[in-house]
Amino acid sequence: MRALFCLAGASILAFTACVPSIAEDSAHLLFSAPAQPFPADVARVSAQPLSTVPEAAHPATADRPALDPVQTAALYYYARQRQTGRVEAEIARLQALHPGFVPPQDLYLAADAVVPDETSLWALFAADDFTGIDAEIIRRKGDDPAWEPTPDFQGKLARKKLRVQMSELAEAGDWLGLLDVSAGIDPATEADVDLVWMRIDALSAAGDRDGLARALRGLLVREGPARLPDDHLTVTLQKALRDFPASEIRILAATLWPNQSADYLPGTLRLDMARKEIAGFNETKDAQAVSEDLLGLLSVEARSSRRPEDLSLLGWHDLKAGQPAAAEEWFSLAMQQAPDPENAKGMYLSLYRQGDETRAYEFAAAHLVDLSDDPVFLMNVLSPRFGKPEAGAPSEEAVHAYSTAILETGAADHAEILGWYAYNSRQFEAAEAWFRQSYGWEASPDRLKGLALSLLRRNRKKDYAALKAEFADVYPDIWPEIAVAPAPKARKAAQVGEPSAGVSASYVRHLEAKNYPACLREIDRLGQAASRPPVVVVRGWCELGLKRFGAARSSFESAMAGSGQVRLDAVYGAGLAMLGARLTDEAEALIAAWPLSDARARELRSEIYLQRARSSYDHKQYERTLAALDARASLVAEPRDLTQLRAWAHYHLGQTGRAKAIFAELNMVIRDTGSLAALGVINNQEGR
Repeated sequence: MRALFCLAGASILAFTACVPSIAEDSAHLLFSAPAQPFPADVARVSAQPLSTVPEAAHPATADRPALDPVQTAALYYYARQRQTGRVEAEIARLQALHPGFVPPQDLYLAADAVVPDETSLWALFAADDFTGIDAEIIRRKGDDPAWEPTPDFQGKLARKKLRVQMSELAEAGDWLGLLDVSAGIDPATEADVDLVWMRIDALSAAGDRDGLARALRGLLVREGPARLPDDHLTVTLQKALRDFPASEIRILAATLWPNQSADYLPGTLRLDMARKEIAGFNETKDAQAVSEDLLGLLSVEARSSRRPEDLSLLGWHDLKAGQPAAAEEWFSLAMQQAPDPENAKGMYLSLYRQGDETRAYEFAAAHLVDLSDDPVFLMNVLSPRFGKPEAGAPSEEAVHAYSTAILETGAADHAEILGWYAYNSRQFEAAEAWFRQSYGWEASPDRLKGLALSLLRRNRKKDYAALKAEFADVYPDIWPEIAVAPAPKARKAAQVGEPSAGVSASYVRHLEAKNYPACLREIDRLGQAASRPPVVVVRGWCELGLKRFGAARSSFESAMAGSGQVRLDAVYGAGLAMLGARLTDEAEALIAAWPLSDARARELRSEIYLQRARSSYDHKQYERTLAALDARASLVAEPRDLTQLRAWAHYHLGQTGRAKAIFAELNMVIRDTGSLAALGVINNQEGR
């Protein structure tokens, strides 16, 4: 067990310093165990009832197979009902399926010893109808007060409730809730590996590296018969690879499969390792070069499967490695499979860095929709063509895409470029509008000069005079130049429209579409402008949408330095982020310290009281539960589920009369099996 103590550190491995001792114990600690079922099989087995017939009733011998109690349930049921014909038929069926099966000699006695039939409960169990199970148990106890479900059923019911609840929380992305529910799971001993995997996903999403390392180690260092099968170990290492360096995973693999060659890794894990190392090279400025073995491994896989993510990964690698021709091949294949923005950008850069600017521009012009996902990139791609009339006029579609990208990003320099393009093609009205827009975003003498020239060419002498009077002292050098500037000659050009007031910033559009990762990418591309409070508020909303509560809180608190509606939105967002992280006290302090509208303050306070009510109930503090529910009810209407919670709190405080009245009232409005079941429990306790 020396290796287990060695693994107690915060790293998934703390392993690197312990490899020698692990290697010494590897034959004992990591010896492969017989194969175990996959998680789906574990769930299927755990969801089935087990007979309470003693094992001695049908012992396993060398020539007599041991059958699962589920398989013999019907046999014992027919025996207990004295349906001898069906008993014989069932024995014949079992013997046909399981040669050597011999029923116990005391079959009928054993059947009589079985507790009352739980068939109806298991049917409800299979349908995940937990409310129906409660109602059926109450009904059965009404017929026989001494009856209780078997311990086997009760245990499996609790386990299935846990699995269903965890699955629902995982599907909803409620990682903090999943961590709360799964807190009692021991990764080192839990038989249902799928539950541990869900907890690992939650720990990863929550950024709890220490908890994540402990959970991973709990699965990976099991000894002897408890060792996971290779397939499960591989999946666990794949999950570990999301958060830990590939170098650690390689060391882990060497300890898990010590009898293999030094560089052994299961096939799927080798590919994931290659993907991680290549992605790390692509994303890191001074990353170490990726080995030819890993590149070759992923290249073979990518050519075979044509998986777009792999093709793109290899394309960006070759682009960074200074091999644009090779990158072009990968991105060309990727565009055939998935013509998305990232692959389009890679393809353009591959062509451009080969010095083929004409082909690069033609590709961009043909993929404006894809490239518009990154308006900053698109503007830099298109802008050179607007200053080089000799290269050919841009298309109407290119002009529209360029102008839209300018408005989405508020790029003053590109608005100026478009203004000069319109001016030099004698579209003076559009030129005036773009110069005015550009100057409004960021003042400069050239932009004011373009605006003044546009007014002159439109013969708006009064407006020109007013402009000169206002800025003559600000920009004294431009007016003599304007006076002698010749009018531009007519030339072939695409039509330029005036700035549209209805274009939202790209990151705002992504927020409205709930594409939160794209929203954050767009904000990151803004550079210094990303620190402006209105933009930081949008970042906070996107982080909140991804349930990154800590990051969202930080963004909103930073944006609270703004003023007006921006500050109000930031305070509200910070409160939501705190409540998402279950920080009710901090949220309450925030509301007290900062102004909010009545509606927003009421919303936050109602959520605070809701969280306190549920937490108090879970901790069996029923008076506090009722106090929190009363406080919430003074703000907003109470939904049925919270009214049921209120009734159960009264019940646990011994106030059965009040609990009955609430349950009865709920059932009068809408027939509710949960309320009926609760009334049945109370009536049984009162002897009715």
